[in-house]
Amino acid sequence: MIEKIINSLRKRLWENNNVIEVCKNEGEVYRTTCTFFDGVSKNQLQVFEEEMHVSLPEDYKQFLQLTNGCNLFIDADKKITGNLYSLEDVRETAYKSQSLYMTIGSVGEEEIIIDSKKSAHPAYIIVKKRNASFQDAHVLHMNFQKWLDCFIVSQGNCFWHWNRLSNKAHSTDKKTTAQ
Repeated sequence: MIEKIINSLRKRLWENNNVIEVCKNEGEVYRTTCTFFDGVSKNQLQVFEEEMHVSLPEDYKQFLQLTNGCNLFIDADKKITGNLYSLEDVRETAYKSQSLYMTIGSVGEEEIIIDSKKSAHPAYIIVKKRNASFQDAHVLHMNFQKWLDCFIVSQGNCFWHWNRLSNKAHSTDKKTTAQ
């Protein structure tokens, strides 16, 4: 499925001269592109797992074999909405944190993290603000494949905040109605 997600995005780019128009929050339309890199080998993944004493989720390994990181939704000002790290960058962030949490990318001021203790389960993606503690992190109850698919479908928007935005709007509507 990861291959289908990546190839669909690549095809969309190819059909549109490497440009995709996306609608961001509040209806703004941007012209964006994406950058993909050469994938890693199974051997490189195995060495990483042995070195880090972790077992990467299968869907994430498939992603790394297709593209060793990528930049998603780069606008005309070269601002990158979604940055999924290379295996080397993941290694560096894991060493810095010295934990079982591996930062695999960033979206704006938020980090996308794999909880390697839960990587065998279907829900191991965590999101937290950069420099925030893990107590303030949000478990997204999804795997990498689902996260990547939702991120692309949402055109680079932080879909994991939509429920909170909806709840805020709903509570504001209730207050207005009560007055």
